[in-house]
Amino acid sequence: MSFLDKVKQAAEKAAEGAKKGTAQVKEKIELGQLRKKADEDAKELGYLIVRERSEGAPAGAEADRLVQEILSLEAQIREAEQEPAASPAETGPAEATTDAGPGPAPAPPAPAAPAPPLSSSEPAPGDFKLE
Repeated sequence: MSFLDKVKQAAEKAAEGAKKGTAQVKEKIELGQLRKKADEDAKELGYLIVRERSEGAPAGAEADRLVQEILSLEAQIREAEQEPAASPAETGPAEATTDAGPGPAPAPPAPAAPAPPLSSSEPAPGDFKLE
């Protein structure tokens, strides 16, 4: 295999990885939008219930519509979360077996706390110097 063939193959793999990453980002954005809409509906439903209890104004059909919409959105979210990002046939057998799958990102290390001054004559962080 020539050097140019290897470069071409590496470029193709990079392009496939970029497409896969883009698809995953789009999926997460869509899920976020579904969750946001469900949260907005739940908030509106809560206000209807408060108004019903405090003012006696019946929530009625509007509350029923919001409940059905929330249930529909939650079903869409569950369905989207259960779908694999890409099937093994699409990625190839090597990638399907080596992929660890989505998981929580490791937390960044906590910044080191500044060392306390060793004596009272040493300035501490945030001390002002008077001249």
